[in-house]
Amino acid sequence: MLGAVDQTADRLFRRALEAAAKALRDLDADQVPADLRRVAGRPLPLPPPLALSLLKGIDRYDWLRQKALVAWPEADAKGVGPDQASALLLLRPPGWVARVIGLAAGLGGEEARGAGADLAQRLEAALAEAEEWKRRARSDKEQCQRELRDAQDLLVAERTARKALQAAPARAEAARDAELERLASDLSAQAAERDAARAEARRLKEALAEERRRRAAAEAELTEAGGSASWAGDPLSMAVHLDWSAAMARPRVVAAAATGPGDEPGLRLPEGVRPDQKGAIDWLVQRSEGGTLVVDGYNAAFKMVPSRDPAAGRARVVMVLDRLRRVARGPWRVVAVFDSRDEVCADEALPATIEVRFTTGEGGADREIAALVASLTGPRVVLSSDREVRETAGEAGALTLWSEALAEWSKRR
Repeated sequence: MLGAVDQTADRLFRRALEAAAKALRDLDADQVPADLRRVAGRPLPLPPPLALSLLKGIDRYDWLRQKALVAWPEADAKGVGPDQASALLLLRPPGWVARVIGLAAGLGGEEARGAGADLAQRLEAALAEAEEWKRRARSDKEQCQRELRDAQDLLVAERTARKALQAAPARAEAARDAELERLASDLSAQAAERDAARAEARRLKEALAEERRRRAAAEAELTEAGGSASWAGDPLSMAVHLDWSAAMARPRVVAAAATGPGDEPGLRLPEGVRPDQKGAIDWLVQRSEGGTLVVDGYNAAFKMVPSRDPAAGRARVVMVLDRLRRVARGPWRVVAVFDSRDEVCADEALPATIEVRFTTGEGGADREIAALVASLTGPRVVLSSDREVRETAGEAGALTLWSEALAEWSKRR
């Protein structure tokens, strides 16, 4: 349509050319496209080549048409008159090409027919473009439908999660009630254990009081029988006397007449060797026969170490017993029993020659030593300064030595 510009085209689009030229004058020099720089700033009417360039620019640049409409706000595609073709060129309503062709035909001439052919081509291109836009619209519609389905799926999942979240407090409350019930049951059980422990403590206090009464009675019996205080100033004699008095105070138990096949005669210290001096340990290590030596760990430790640090005491006892085991002529099994309480002992490096036991149960090391001695056969030696430990071991057939003997022996080595 713009291939040949003459006076007819100039009359058709004069107002559009004027508006576009004004829009170009309002632009900065660097904003004007290169193909329109010759047109910008030129007075109207433009020569045919420049008018053709400006018409091509109007046709090519949407922004130029928009600025031309700003410069010509009265443009009306429905109006009639000489400016109708210019308004159609700038506004481009549906069917504008055909209407421009009609206007051009009304002016006659080959220029109008050429413009009509060009407009027909543009109409065809516009229709093809419309089809493309329809295709894109269908594609966008399908995409929107997919996104809508995804959103609906997310909504269903969100509702399901909300219902589960609403049910969570009820489950948590049920779990809390069950935990409270369990704790109440544990509390009742602990209360029962506490009451049982209190009853056991009362029983033990009564038993202790009874033992003291019996001991007092035994001492009185000894005094009436003419016993003397020949042990005064002699610790070993005094210990023997006290052990004898305690034995007299305990109820008499008749031992079974028969002995088991594994029972053997117990060890005895040689004449003149005392159980609380290092000579007893010297005699023990010089024996060619072996046996089992059970040591009351902390009882011996606090005889050797001046501080009350349990770790230091354990280390000292284990070191001395390891040396005893190595210098002994006979094959001795050495067992050290400690009350572990709240101490951490599992990571201590222990020699392979010594068996170390840590006890936490009721009765502690005393009970562990008694059970161990009772379960063993053959020569057994228990080392402790605790009278009850020595008595229990002696009743089981073991030789009992004092922790002072080991402490004295360790100083002279």
